[in-house]
Amino acid sequence: MMTDEIPIKPVITFDELRMKVEKFVQTDEMSYTEAIIDICKDKEIDPEDIAKIIRGPLKDKLEAEAMERNIIKRTTAYLL
Repeated sequence: MMTDEIPIKPVITFDELRMKVEKFVQTDEMSYTEAIIDICKDKEIDPEDIAKIIRGPLKDKLEAEAMERNIIKRTTAYLL
């Protein structure tokens, strides 16, 4: 018995997320955190799930923003 496999497309890819976040930050003057939360609401994605695909420069910008807002402790690698 052979089953037909249906390919599962992710709700959002990293590249789509990165481009949408940057657009919101640049055009709507949102913070990176606000932009990601807005995308999560729009796509009905749990923020904990989207955190799994955030990496690279986007992750660095989120961390810098969180340090600036005293949400997380500053690291010695963070420069003003």
